[in-house]
Amino acid sequence: MKKLVFVLAFCTLSIVSFSQQFQSGRQKHDGKPAMFNAVASRFAPSQNFISDVMNARLNQKIDLVVTNGFRFKGEVSAITSDAPGLTTVTIQSTDRPGLILSISKITLADQSITYRGIMISQKHSDMMMMEKDPVTGSYNWNRKQVSHMIAD
Repeated sequence: MKKLVFVLAFCTLSIVSFSQQFQSGRQKHDGKPAMFNAVASRFAPSQNFISDVMNARLNQKIDLVVTNGFRFKGEVSAITSDAPGLTTVTIQSTDRPGLILSISKITLADQSITYRGIMISQKHSDMMMMEKDPVTGSYNWNRKQVSHMIAD
């Protein structure tokens, strides 16, 4: 009986000490610096932003006006059509290493078009998501914490 108690105690201590070596996703991401503190937490993209991205060509150097006072300079690194009705343009920043902008165009069965976008960097705790407002139908960039978007 003493051996069984000893083995159970040892296993419990091993599991507890091993599990404490890993940080949660929230701890990992929240410790990183923020990138988008200088911009509003919610803003509309410039009038030509979506069309400028969707008309870009592979390997093209691009200078986008995201909104007044906020530019994204980069190079188109990928244009993919992974599924019928889905086209994604990915741009890597030339000004901010590690920052990626990705915009997807989704054509639904009723032929309506929706766009989704993300600006994210592995080195920062925040990100921007472009989403369509279900009430107004307009698009907005919304600042979010990466740790709130990724499950542990």
